[in-house]
Amino acid sequence: MKARIIAAVCSAAVALGCGLSQSVSADGEMVSYEPTAENVKTLGRTYYNGESLWFSLTASGAEYQFTGTTTAITITGDGNAISATEGARIGFFADGKKVDDVMLTENPQKVTLDLGEDKLHTVSVVKLSESANSSVLIDEIEADGAISPTESKSHSIEFIGDSITCGYGVDGKSENDHFLTSTEDGTKTYAYKTAQLFDSDYSMVSYSGYGVLSGYTSNDKINSNSIVSKYYDKVGFSWGWIDGKNISQVDWDFSSSPELVVVNLGTNDASYTKGKADRIEAFTAEYVDLIKLIREKNPNSEILCTLGIMGQDLYPAIEDAVKQYVDETGDTKINSLKFDVQNLEDGLGSDWHPSEKTHAKAAHKLADKITELYGWSVNDVDIDPIDSSSEEDTSSEDNSDASSDENSETENSSSEATTDTSSAADSSANSSATSSASSSAASSSSASGNKDASPQTGVTAVASAAAIFFAASAIVSKKKK
Repeated sequence: MKARIIAAVCSAAVALGCGLSQSVSADGEMVSYEPTAENVKTLGRTYYNGESLWFSLTASGAEYQFTGTTTAITITGDGNAISATEGARIGFFADGKKVDDVMLTENPQKVTLDLGEDKLHTVSVVKLSESANSSVLIDEIEADGAISPTESKSHSIEFIGDSITCGYGVDGKSENDHFLTSTEDGTKTYAYKTAQLFDSDYSMVSYSGYGVLSGYTSNDKINSNSIVSKYYDKVGFSWGWIDGKNISQVDWDFSSSPELVVVNLGTNDASYTKGKADRIEAFTAEYVDLIKLIREKNPNSEILCTLGIMGQDLYPAIEDAVKQYVDETGDTKINSLKFDVQNLEDGLGSDWHPSEKTHAKAAHKLADKITELYGWSVNDVDIDPIDSSSEEDTSSEDNSDASSDENSETENSSSEATTDTSSAADSSANSSATSSASSSAASSSSASGNKDASPQTGVTAVASAAAIFFAASAIVSKKKK
């Protein structure tokens, strides 16, 4: 028996499950398998530590196939994975359809899928919530038939982004909802949907509140802690620890580069640049350096730089960065795309984040650009959400121009550091003041232990992380098969 030490930066709380979890049925003979390369295909960035498959990033996980009726997956989360607000949300898919959706409530937790007909099934285990708030391990897979990895697909795309790519709030009922990992779903994002359109393998490297030059900031000071390049060469990042190790300590193996890298960053940087020429110049320089880093790690990949879903403020700077990079290096395997700003009529997710309908529109636009540039063929697959005509329109007084102003104002009205925010529009000064007041209130609530407050990834959280690490730990005993 091995004692697994799980340390949490935030205290764990019992989470509400949003899917069916049960024990393995005694009917039929179940065989146990380890999540090795011989048994599963990995989705996104993962790391096999000799016992379990470890992953944290949005939509990462594993996929396998077997002929039978029943399979079970045992998952262990880090110290943050069991939490009502920050816990790990895991989706289970069979034959292309989601069959279970679970917020982890136990450590370890076994989820059994009874798939009915005795036939060949394809099963995917996908982390729906984002990286910083939890990492998880697949410890064991059981099935009543031999499992094997699915085949690699003809295309592969890596998406680098912020909370938009994380699917922040996509299941939120309105912009008035705030951060919960239970309303994040990476499989409803433009990134995942684009991969579906091309039947492509994918990887999503995204962190809410992160940027190129600066992560989200509400005090006019640069937030150099929340920078994507800091973790780009790692398997992931989480505030939780397992066995005294953090997933950010594990280097990512770039030996298998994606065919295409899509970058969707700049929304949070705009909260710092705010239209100031010297800051925009600094952003442009950092963006060039980011492109160089991506090229260093992926020497043969096409690169497509995008921005715009929650504000287009820095898109001209991104175009400048691409031009500077091409002029300096002669590398022409790079292009750019400006997304349309989200329309209020398409609905809003938590804290003004994109709805699934907005994500679907962005996926179609991105797919059109990919087809134009690289000649990829779009598959006949429906990625559009079911439209409910009875859904309440919470913004009937607004129009698309108002949407653009609001989205330039903020990617998260709660003004938490994990929230992506673009620069304030001149006409939104009053809203900015309100947002700042909300930030103070949220910070106060967080300090008093309000579990509904959004998690922070700014300097304050970093300074306190070490102290909390030693205070918050739990020992979980588990048998390793």
